[in-house]
Amino acid sequence: MLRALPHDTYRVEAVADEMAALAAIAREAPQVVVFSVPAKNGRDLARRLRGGANAVEAYFLAVVEATPENQELSSLISAGVHDFMRCPFPDVELLERVKAPERLLRWSRSVSKSRAFDFSTALDVATLRSWRSLGPLVAEDLGEMAGQPFAVIPGWPAHLSADAPCAAIPMSLAGDQLELRLSIVADAGALSGVRTSLLGDPAANDEATRDALRELANTAGGALKRAALAESITLTTGIPRDDSASRFPGKHLCWSLRLKDGTGCLAVVGEIRSRGNARISAAELVEGMVLAHDIRSEGGLLFVPAGSRLTATSASRLAAMLGPRYFLEVAPAA
Repeated sequence: MLRALPHDTYRVEAVADEMAALAAIAREAPQVVVFSVPAKNGRDLARRLRGGANAVEAYFLAVVEATPENQELSSLISAGVHDFMRCPFPDVELLERVKAPERLLRWSRSVSKSRAFDFSTALDVATLRSWRSLGPLVAEDLGEMAGQPFAVIPGWPAHLSADAPCAAIPMSLAGDQLELRLSIVADAGALSGVRTSLLGDPAANDEATRDALRELANTAGGALKRAALAESITLTTGIPRDDSASRFPGKHLCWSLRLKDGTGCLAVVGEIRSRGNARISAAELVEGMVLAHDIRSEGGLLFVPAGSRLTATSASRLAAMLGPRYFLEVAPAA
């Protein structure tokens, strides 16, 4: 195989076994991986190689015996193998099989049709089923955490004061320049339940209680995100933080969640905010920013999808990979 592939075109590394292959894949991301299928457990080997670090974008070519069983070929394809060839094979076949990803990429470009999209109107979040039913959605997940169901009543709980403890989680729609903010406000009874049920300590201090309230906001955000996916909307969640309830009554979408035993009440509040994106150099990327568009290689391979919230590590890697001359549209860090 080393002799068959011209060294002025390809840089090839041959390894002796699976461990060496995984080490090589982790060391440098390959474009094509050619491997021989063993007599047994070929599917498992393919899965392990596909699961290796840096293997996600690789094209996998399996070399099988001259008369493989149909079931064997099906299992290899289901394990992530893209193509196969039978032994023995002429050099020219190996060369053409290795060229297959380039041909497929050219073909995909040739059949794609140009389209015109109207981006003049942003997504109307208020019309989404997931947004309109936010209270019941959140109540179901929080009820599982509390160990008992909530009664859901539209509107702000009249007895809750503006200084009641509150936690919020921001959720971005960077492509539409929108931020959804989901807040959880608790009365004294609900806080007591948080200390007892979630923390297991009725005397838990204020810091621990607020941390648990932020976790409730995080759980609520997860419920909304899952429901929005069913409507083909991908929300990027931020980090839950302490917030103020003073701006809520009568101004936003609100629900009262009352524990069935009558011991406490939570308020669930949804806000929709316009949030303009920024156009910055890749060198200026920082943790918390959300990408408004896909980042792809010149060949069309997807590096990072739109809506990704950058960690400190991913921001640093992108900055190093793209450099200061590459500009991106991002939603600022929440």
